[in-house]
Amino acid sequence: RPAPVTEPLPDKGAAIVAIGDELLAGKHPDLNSSRIAKRLLELDVTVTRVVLVADEQVELAALLRELASRHELVFVTGGLGPTLDDITRHAIADAAGVDLVRDDAVLDGLRAFFKGLGREFPPDNERQALFPRGATIVPNRVGTAPGFRVRVGRATIVSLPGPPREASVVFDEEVFPWLAELRARRGALAQATFHLYGLSESSFAAHAGDWMRRPQNPLMGVSAAASVLTVTLRASGADRAEADRVLAPRAAAVRERFAEWLFSEAQADPAVVLGEELIARGITIALAESCTAGLVAARLADVPGISAVFERAWIVYSDAAKRDVLGVSAETLRRHGAVSAETVSELALGAAERSGARLTAAVSGIAGPGGGSVAKPVGLVWIAPCLDGVVETLERRLPDRGRAEVRRLAAQAALFALLQRLRRAAEAV
Repeated sequence: RPAPVTEPLPDKGAAIVAIGDELLAGKHPDLNSSRIAKRLLELDVTVTRVVLVADEQVELAALLRELASRHELVFVTGGLGPTLDDITRHAIADAAGVDLVRDDAVLDGLRAFFKGLGREFPPDNERQALFPRGATIVPNRVGTAPGFRVRVGRATIVSLPGPPREASVVFDEEVFPWLAELRARRGALAQATFHLYGLSESSFAAHAGDWMRRPQNPLMGVSAAASVLTVTLRASGADRAEADRVLAPRAAAVRERFAEWLFSEAQADPAVVLGEELIARGITIALAESCTAGLVAARLADVPGISAVFERAWIVYSDAAKRDVLGVSAETLRRHGAVSAETVSELALGAAERSGARLTAAVSGIAGPGGGSVAKPVGLVWIAPCLDGVVETLERRLPDRGRAEVRRLAAQAALFALLQRLRRAAEAV
């Protein structure tokens, strides 16, 4: 095992370099950089630059020297394989101004690995036992390419294998604990996370005001995914008690200011939040879906234990199915159409009558690319949550970003409508 390293924790942020011609060609996505950046934030280390580069030794060495002059930490993923185009170790040695040396213990481990597979050891794999002189080897228990870290000026360059599974295991098991130990010497961190729905990033910024100003303690960050804003507060102090004292008043203020949109502090997926609350309260649910064609049901079915309360779901795409299966009247369909408050209301009530579930919802919309009109454009969605026979209808105008995106956003909106209906009922008790 590598001995503890005494480098100072970075105070100038970190950079990440993802290496590989296949990344630049779009053959594979860079799955490592975002994950590393997210984990670094847990230690209050901010990534300020992410770079994709080709398998070119001279260019990579020059880039690493430049990044090392501007950052305290530089992470490099990929290029540690056994072939001639795996040039990361050579480029890092070049950037550090040292030669490569063979580690006999690593080489013996590689030979033992191939022997265990009943295969002859390929001579090319000896490259994976070469490391820049003075580097600390970072073990890789799930692959043949160990990582390493080495000083380049004031920076530490951390080299990780490229396959995402290997990179995540090596980072989580070897690199993160090392960084956490260094972070602990600087003091403690306290963190709070808030998940919001129904608020744009620009509106959030307007509500947050100078809370997002940098630098300050606690530091606020926000990210958006699937219509959910995730807000993170990170406070630092000499010890955990002090960090908690710094965090507490701002966290309380966030809860108060964003109460209208805050749906969880633990889980960003509304399906999980809804499912867990249904299970905890023993409230049964059934669904009637048109444009989403089962997407809401599929999301809910991913929640462990949901079978205790999930009664059934119907996909009623055609007008005939809406009429024959769930009892929407022909007159309603003729006068108001399939995408209307009246139709989803009758669908939700029909689902409740036929399933006996206390909570139901119906969703119908125009996903496109055709079928829209001035009165009913693509992206128009009607949702009807119904609890104990009392039905509500909600109109949503979703952005026309393609059929799949409209359907995905409609399912997300339906899940939130159900969650809000459930919580309003609980507050009224």
